[in-house]
Amino acid sequence: MGDVVIKVEQRLQDMPQFFIFPADDAMAGLFPVLIGLVSRNLIAGIAVGLVFYFLWKRVKGERGIPGLLALLYWILPRETKLFRSLPDSAVTSWRA
Repeated sequence: MGDVVIKVEQRLQDMPQFFIFPADDAMAGLFPVLIGLVSRNLIAGIAVGLVFYFLWKRVKGERGIPGLLALLYWILPRETKLFRSLPDSAVTSWRA
């Protein structure tokens, strides 16, 4: 039985892809297009999809979703349910 070579095509931290787009970008652009297709307003759906795509890219920034979540962690109060299990970001000194 010779050596078995396992080829990993993708790193674990890479976002899932939808064709050539990251999955979150594709969803931001394709969801309005699908709604426009179902409601028989394809041109409006494409226009809104492009606007949502570029807005999502702008909000997400260069750091991606982990950067956006880190920004939300530092901005939102601790009472938000999304970050309730994490330590408070407003603490300025820690005691061991």
